[in-house]
Amino acid sequence: MKTYRMLPRALALFISTLALAAGVALASPQKEGAIRVLFLGHESEHHNSNKYYPMLAKGLGQDAIYFDYVTRVEEALGDADYLSKFDAVLLYANHGKITPGQWKNLKDYVEGGGGFVPVHCASWCFGNEPEFDQMVGGRFAGHKTGTFTAKVVDAKHPAMAGVKAFAAWDETYKHRNHNEKDRTVLMVREVAEKDDNISEPEPWTWVRTQGKGRVFYTASGHDERVWEQPAFHQLLKAGILWSVGDKRKRSYETFIVGRAPRNDEKRDNIPNYEKRPEPLPYQFPLSAKDSMDYTQVPVGWELELFAAEPQLVNPIFMAWDERGRLWVAETVDYPNDVRDGAGNDTIKILEDTTGDGRCDKVTVFAEGLNIPTSLTFANGGIVVAQAPEFLFLKDTDGDDKADIKETIMTGWGIFDTHAGPSNLRYGIDNWIYGAVGYAGFDGTVGGEDLKFRMGIFRFRPDGSKMEFLHQFNNNTWGLGMNSAGDIFGSTANGNPAFFAGIPQTAYPKTMIAMSAKMIADKVEIHPITPNIRQVDGFGKYTAGAGYALATSDNFPPAWRDRMAFIGGPTGNLLGMFDNIRDGSGYAAKNRYNLIVSADEWFSPVAAEVGPDGHLWVADWYNFIIQHNPTPSVELGGYEGIRGKAGAHENPNRDKHHGRIYRVKWEGATQSSISSLDKASDEELVAALGHDNQFWRLAAQRLLVDNQRTDSVPALKKLVDEANGAEAAHALWTLEGLGQLDRDTHQLALLRAGEPILKRNAIRAIANTDEGMQLFFDTAVVQAKDPLVRLAAFSKLAHFPNRDRVEQVARELVGQPDNSEDEWLELALRACGAGNVKRGPGKITGPNLLPNPSFEEIDDNGLPKGWAIRTQGVIDKIVATEGARAGKNSFGISSTLWAESSLYVRVKVKPNTDYRLTGWIKAEAIYGGLGARINAHEVQAQPRGSNTKAFKRAKEWSKVEVTFSSMEHTALTINCLFGGEGRAIGTAWWDDVALHEVEYEITNVEPELTEGDAARGKEIFLTHPIASCIRCHVVNGAGGPIGPALDTIATRKNEDYILQSLVDPGAAIAEGYVGKVSPMPPMGVLLKPQELADVLAYMMTLK
Repeated sequence: MKTYRMLPRALALFISTLALAAGVALASPQKEGAIRVLFLGHESEHHNSNKYYPMLAKGLGQDAIYFDYVTRVEEALGDADYLSKFDAVLLYANHGKITPGQWKNLKDYVEGGGGFVPVHCASWCFGNEPEFDQMVGGRFAGHKTGTFTAKVVDAKHPAMAGVKAFAAWDETYKHRNHNEKDRTVLMVREVAEKDDNISEPEPWTWVRTQGKGRVFYTASGHDERVWEQPAFHQLLKAGILWSVGDKRKRSYETFIVGRAPRNDEKRDNIPNYEKRPEPLPYQFPLSAKDSMDYTQVPVGWELELFAAEPQLVNPIFMAWDERGRLWVAETVDYPNDVRDGAGNDTIKILEDTTGDGRCDKVTVFAEGLNIPTSLTFANGGIVVAQAPEFLFLKDTDGDDKADIKETIMTGWGIFDTHAGPSNLRYGIDNWIYGAVGYAGFDGTVGGEDLKFRMGIFRFRPDGSKMEFLHQFNNNTWGLGMNSAGDIFGSTANGNPAFFAGIPQTAYPKTMIAMSAKMIADKVEIHPITPNIRQVDGFGKYTAGAGYALATSDNFPPAWRDRMAFIGGPTGNLLGMFDNIRDGSGYAAKNRYNLIVSADEWFSPVAAEVGPDGHLWVADWYNFIIQHNPTPSVELGGYEGIRGKAGAHENPNRDKHHGRIYRVKWEGATQSSISSLDKASDEELVAALGHDNQFWRLAAQRLLVDNQRTDSVPALKKLVDEANGAEAAHALWTLEGLGQLDRDTHQLALLRAGEPILKRNAIRAIANTDEGMQLFFDTAVVQAKDPLVRLAAFSKLAHFPNRDRVEQVARELVGQPDNSEDEWLELALRACGAGNVKRGPGKITGPNLLPNPSFEEIDDNGLPKGWAIRTQGVIDKIVATEGARAGKNSFGISSTLWAESSLYVRVKVKPNTDYRLTGWIKAEAIYGGLGARINAHEVQAQPRGSNTKAFKRAKEWSKVEVTFSSMEHTALTINCLFGGEGRAIGTAWWDDVALHEVEYEITNVEPELTEGDAARGKEIFLTHPIASCIRCHVVNGAGGPIGPALDTIATRKNEDYILQSLVDPGAAIAEGYVGKVSPMPPMGVLLKPQELADVLAYMMTLK
């Protein structure tokens, strides 16, 4: 009986519309449970909300006060419906303007009963809207700085519950435009010294009402010296709970009282790698329901439990079959019980047979396994990673029990169980991909000896061939692919996001070069509890697990095919990174969390997009995650025991819990497919166009595994007519069926406006002379899209005709668009182009830094246009004597250990080289790095962006550094004192400059002789790749693809013919029906002399 089911999109939308009409989706959200606060920050290091928001989230997360963080005003205030979902809005930013629509939404929200919590610099915001000052209760007027304690003047007010006065260094705000109507002052800043900027106590923290809403404001909060303080967290907690109103506060308190408590006890064997005063206590486990009460997902998302113990324990990986059933690998043997024979682990099938969203049927497919770390579907069964072997398991009689067990390869390392193979998945190219850590592989596959570790590999589903593709730099447990087949991954120890740009197979065996690159902008985790336990890399991703991408339409549009989900089990969270195009590669921006918990057992080790298009999460649910090093008295606080396979033995490791969750976006719709079991060819081909990558890959796999060749005509039609991923899947399905003929392949390579299809068509080209001919016939090396060119250059490196490959590469590397892109240049060097030769850098344009010689000084004693930030105590020095040039230099001095920066923010062009120069003097600096200048945001690039640092330099010393702006459009330029630690001493800076740098690519052109028509005719007729006669008719002979060339020299001039040879796409010949020229670029394929000869021959065709 057919179990393939499809719900038409129109019907799904109609049902959704009925729900809206009935008021289901439009009803006000239930204001109960945890308090939800929308935190509006900004992208700036001054009042660095990106840094301080996580401090507050960690401080209040255990109290179930959850923050959703955004940095754009429109994102926060542009949608009244979105705004209404929150209990309060917290503003901490420097946003100068607000649109009328945004202001109306905010005003309506507050006056309708929403809480508003402007903090510190928020009183400067939205200067274009006079009413904003009145809502806040006052406007920032100016400040100095100092360490002080604001005085509590109304301790009995509910907004001061639990608040105690605290001392902190902060900006000494003074306000104007006070609105005393409905305002109650709770704290004041008292006059400190006679040079203070106030003469009477200044209102510092206050509350006011507006309509039905409440406003809580405090002027505290300049930097981390305030934001790190628990007393400040309590101040904001009290203010938030007052602002949301009495009714909402009562419902919150009811939730807190009713929430199961987290019970702790002191135990031995709790490693204390962080060297806390004493180890954290052992938290007892919570039920799945109770754990969810400590767990946050964004507003607009819902966390659902699908399965929990005793249905499964210790889930380490999950995948779905073509029937939409969940398969889970679970392991109680991990990490210590490595065995030669049978183990205690299983693979289970979990089903929801009633449609209520919960697992109600569990079938053990295979048992007696030993640490199965991953599985994927192939050839009617599953491939299982169980080091040292990969197994093929198959059910042959339909009882959902494995009857066949075969070893398809062996050689995987077992000396460390958290460093073995993982993350198996079926790729768009019909290979199976996986990740491996430093345990690596050392064995023979298909008669070929292989040895590799730490990175990404692929193999044929039958185990007949394997390739190592991308070298990562650490223990790898993450792998993901977007719709185009681009590869990403994550590793341990501060490397949560990698882009795999060039396969290792593109490089000569003697060449060591980059095949993958860490692309995360920030590697910090953002927990909501301070009780996180890590081995090292404290506060960072130390156990990056998985790299699932949002590959269905059941994610917000801006997330689709971009947002990646990486498990951070040591932080009790599932983090997010936004993959953003960056030239021919990607950058990944840390977007905080999708799921984060104050339950210290919550341990997401895998996340995958399921058949329903939602994100599913495997929760290992364990108090002990750490693997190694084995604790010692010096490292960990006690003498531990190193067990088998690298992990320390610990009696607190749990063998009884595990959960599977599903995270659903409120805008999601029901999948149009629920099963492809027994689907027809027509249905499988249609599924290649589904919005969910899962169903596209499942349909492709079924077509290929079962050799459904009757689908070939429909597949070829998709290659010709479909868009994007659908066409790419059709192409690879044809390849897997052995039916990708040259005409269809060439069509895919030539289709305009289809970069995803074109990239995959390039990857599908055979690494043969025939493949090389197809490659050049379609001019893919001249593609405008850098990612298409990267695929082309990587493919070029695989062709066997090395002389021709190197010639083409040397020509291409001379083009600035290629030589100035990191990945493109590297791919061409893999082809044999050699290093790019640049002429000397030439400074262009003006100095981008304001007031570069510090001649103009403002009222605060700072160079105009510049600002300063400091940790510790410093003296600012405007030196009028001894300046290198002009009247002034600027200095920083400290006798009390400080770290400081005079800085300015300047606009730059992305992916452009800049030269930063300046002059430095230094006197008796101790500690830190000394005195230097840098560009802050781009320090991580290989050449760096820091000048030389000085601790002693009696005379003015010139410093300079040349760096790339990378993807940035603005940079922070710092004159740094200290750095990587506080310092004492004195330093001066003068005559700083930032200039754009341009290069000329230097090429040594061979001396040309006049073109020889006879030689040109020989090339025209017989060249192995650039033979023109294959496509053009001359004197009745040749191919019909291009226009006939008889009499071309009488119809067109020499310049036109030369341009047509060098850039065939520049002008399409009259009468040619194609939109894109299939002619290869002769300027790339031919040497300059050969090109001159062909041109000479063509000028004889009259």
